[in-house]
Amino acid sequence: MLASSRHSILYCPIMSPLFTGLASLSLLTAAIADDSPLTSALTIYASFDKGVDADHAKGDPKLYTWVNRGKNISKEGLHTGNKSGIAKGRGKFGDAMAFRSGDAPWIYYAADGNLSYQKANWSGTSSFWLQCDPVDGLAKGYSDPVQFTPRAWNDASFFVDFNKEGKPRDFRLGCFADKAVWNPGGGEVPETERPLLTSRNPGFAPGKWVHVLFTWENFNSGKKNAVAKLYLNGTLNGTLDGWNQQFTWKPTETARLLLGLNYIGLMDDFACFNRALTAEEVKQVYLMKDGLGALLRSDS
Repeated sequence: MLASSRHSILYCPIMSPLFTGLASLSLLTAAIADDSPLTSALTIYASFDKGVDADHAKGDPKLYTWVNRGKNISKEGLHTGNKSGIAKGRGKFGDAMAFRSGDAPWIYYAADGNLSYQKANWSGTSSFWLQCDPVDGLAKGYSDPVQFTPRAWNDASFFVDFNKEGKPRDFRLGCFADKAVWNPGGGEVPETERPLLTSRNPGFAPGKWVHVLFTWENFNSGKKNAVAKLYLNGTLNGTLDGWNQQFTWKPTETARLLLGLNYIGLMDDFACFNRALTAEEVKQVYLMKDGLGALLRSDS
């Protein structure tokens, strides 16, 4: 919509100052109008430019540190020593969250309200930028930049990870339904038979930012019609389908949006939306020059 408006102006050989002003206003209005569906769908957004708490949140905006996972003890704020923290001026846009050690305590935002969980026909999106060295820079073992779950990585969980082996390591999207649903036998399941999507040429390299976005639709439908899509740098990279994606997140459980699990690298512009973004919207998010914070500025 915005591009076509630009073209119509460029093809006018002569424009009066009044026409130019009206055209500029029209373009600005169109840009804000184009952003408004994204703004209304945004449930949490953390720029890391004003600290660790979310700039916008439908739920709790505070960041928490899971200081003792064994005893399930969390503490408000960032309490990881120097193993993770804000990296001034090193973000894709302004500052970033830096994860410096694989053994850093886990940090998270509460999922309640910030991920818009639905018991039936659930859809959503998560978006963020990553920068890391997938050959020599990651900690040993699986490395999860994000993991969303109330229980475990293989039980009602979304995650993206770098595999534990390889040079470079494979980058993957995992959408694991309730363990009793995807693995009713309870035994060991080969990785090739798990609900995992391995990306094609993800493009991670030292000093290079990669935009990661994944969507999900028809989760909790009770059928094998659920679809998850992985986009890298604004382009569809792969689709995960053919699974009954039953995610049971009980009110008595604490669902967390975990960041930086055994991950070494940078993260910026973390966000979630309450619906699956379209391919056009994904491209729009990727091309935003100032990041998703522009949505909040245009809405104010």
